[in-house]
Amino acid sequence: MIGNMLILGFALLVVGGFLALFLRDYGITLPLAGFWQYMLAAMLFALAGAWLFSDRLAGGIMRQLGEVTAAAKRIAGGDWETEIRRPEEGEIGELASAINGISRTIKENVRELAESKGRLEAVLANMESGVLLFDGEGRLSLINPAAEGFLGVRAEEVMGMPHVEAVKNYSLSSLIDDVLRSWKPARKEISLIYPQERTVETHAAPIFGVGGEPHGVVVVLYDISEIKHLERVRAEFVANVSHELKTPVTAVKGFAETLLSGALYNFRAAEEFVNIINEEAERLSRLIHDLLELSRIESKGFRLRIEPLELDAEIKRIVDKLKPQFLKKELTLTTDLPPEPVIVKADRDQIEQVLLNLLDNSLKYTPGGGQVEVSLRQDVGDVVVAVKDTGIGIPPEDLPRIFERFYRVDKARSRKLGGTGLGLSIVKHIIEAHRGRVWVESEPGKGSQFYFSIPIDNRG
Repeated sequence: MIGNMLILGFALLVVGGFLALFLRDYGITLPLAGFWQYMLAAMLFALAGAWLFSDRLAGGIMRQLGEVTAAAKRIAGGDWETEIRRPEEGEIGELASAINGISRTIKENVRELAESKGRLEAVLANMESGVLLFDGEGRLSLINPAAEGFLGVRAEEVMGMPHVEAVKNYSLSSLIDDVLRSWKPARKEISLIYPQERTVETHAAPIFGVGGEPHGVVVVLYDISEIKHLERVRAEFVANVSHELKTPVTAVKGFAETLLSGALYNFRAAEEFVNIINEEAERLSRLIHDLLELSRIESKGFRLRIEPLELDAEIKRIVDKLKPQFLKKELTLTTDLPPEPVIVKADRDQIEQVLLNLLDNSLKYTPGGGQVEVSLRQDVGDVVVAVKDTGIGIPPEDLPRIFERFYRVDKARSRKLGGTGLGLSIVKHIIEAHRGRVWVESEPGKGSQFYFSIPIDNRG
């Protein structure tokens, strides 16, 4: 109809994320001018609704993007615990889930790295060998406690220093320089003077990166001082045994040849030579006995037969047995024992060996008219036995070595008196096997006092 328009109803609804316009025919007619007014109002209403909807939608998206961005920044800053708690659906939700997955993966990798680092630090901290790490310019970047002890330095004081200043040892610095120049492993035996004299076996090797580029040098120090000491002791022991065995064997062989050359029929000379041969044979027998005894005590299979021992009674028994020998040399042998019995747990035979060796030592080196006393006292937890004499004494410079094998203060006098040089070493090993200790005090010309202590409740 001209001048009139059919009125349609409409509605704006959000369906599936889209803005939809629904129309309906109400069968109402209006003048044309009124229709355009009505349509203009409807369009304004629709635009306002669309703007409100789009603003809300954009705000939600921006909020989610802000959360994702903030979480990504925290992860980048090292906060591996960060997670987006409730990721939305859609592309942003997938992005949030992916970031959460990355965060969990990084967190697990960091945890594994931290555990590996902790294990490595524990190994380095408890290694007996020293470890040092230098970068490509020769500056110290790592040092473990063992290396600090070997070199007498502190990590916080030398970290980052050039190796020449850090290690303060010409031989070690030269070895590091050689590896830095050639980038090939090297080893060297080095003597350290400070803070303690020691010998170290040093291994230095280059460190290469993923691409094969040299990054630095690792140095490992092995303390072989004890091995070197044992090698010296072994060499000295072999030399001493050879010498000690050679002396009586040479004497026996020489006098036997003399007898066979005709002296056998000179009865006076023959008797003297036979006596010398007998003395040397006895000396050789004592030496072999002491060597076997020392070897037995030092062996891993050596076991003490621990039993309750009335030590004061044992001392009195041994003193009474040896008194005739002391009287023969015009020496006075006495005891100073407590009135009450002193019971200890010890190996009876080994303690007797200790007392016999110490008293035999006093018998040899105390001039006639002198005095020897064996005393016993009980301390807290242990007992102390002392053998004191008025003999020739021991010079101060010889005291630290007096318990070493074959060590003699006066070698010629000791051999003349029949000593093997092993008696005090045997004493030391037996007492240490009882978890005790032995020591000596002496002054030249005034005598010596040998002491040993053992625990009362000794379990061997």
